Amino acid sequence: MTSEMSVDELDAPFGAVVNGVDVSRLGPGEMKTLTEVLYANRLIVLKGQSLDKAAYLRFGRSWGEPIPHVLDHMRMPGFPELLVVGNTEQKDKDNAIRNGAALWHTDQSYEAVPATATMLYSIQAPAVGGETQFCDMARAYDALSDDMKARIGSLEVAHKYGRGKLRADDLDVNPLANDDQDSRVPVIYHPLVMEHPITSRPTLYALGHGAHAIKGMSDGESAALLEELKTHVLQEAFIYRHRYEVGDIAIWDTLQTMHRATPIDYVSDADTARLLWRISVRGIPQVYEGRSADQ
Repeated sequence: MTSEMSVDELDAPFGAVVNGVDVSRLGPGEMKTLTEVLYANRLIVLKGQSLDKAAYLRFGRSWGEPIPHVLDHMRMPGFPELLVVGNTEQKDKDNAIRNGAALWHTDQSYEAVPATATMLYSIQAPAVGGETQFCDMARAYDALSDDMKARIGSLEVAHKYGRGKLRADDLDVNPLANDDQDSRVPVIYHPLVMEHPITSRPTLYALGHGAHAIKGMSDGESAALLEELKTHVLQEAFIYRHRYEVGDIAIWDTLQTMHRATPIDYVSDADTARLLWRISVRGIPQVYEGRSADQ
């Protein structure tokens, strides 16, 4: 770690805050430190950043291969790997778009090669609300009984964008705008317990929106087990809610977490504006060249 960079645990069940680093000028040593802090804490918040879109995308690429979103209307013009997330644009008047992420989910779990990290860069932050909520799936796995770990260790879960039983506090929105988008996201199976490609730590994977069946189980047995596990992971002991400040970049390990947005109204004035730039990547960071991620 450089003398300028400081890392402190969040006052929360998990996560870390990083000060004193300019991500537009990261050296390999600093980048390696950030990856190690992320994998150890599942979530990091980098404070005080000032980036244009090109610089932010370069930073995103240092974590893996940026993924253009399956929803065409969410892509940023000129920067299709970036998404504009918030309540300030014309498209955000539609509640299904503005609050489309207000349900527990794991980015790209519906794809054969899912995301390995996601980041949100805060451009405008509301005075009240607009938090992103995170669930620590690695600690939730650790807290399972030995019998449950043995029961689920070899199971595979079916994922489909737009499918899955929502939690009671999730918004009921349909993120797929048309049949063409639906046809691009077939059912994909992933392990229920996933081994992390860098740390080899086991974690529960992607029990939120999209997870709807377990291979080899009846519908009733599958639904009951998924519901039991969802109830377990969404205990307050595994949850952190991040309230953004302008200049924050929140980065989370998507293989070890779930997340959801807090529902928000359309912007009415500067104090209610929420605007973030999102990048999701697959693969592993450039500082781990020579290794490959199978997830």
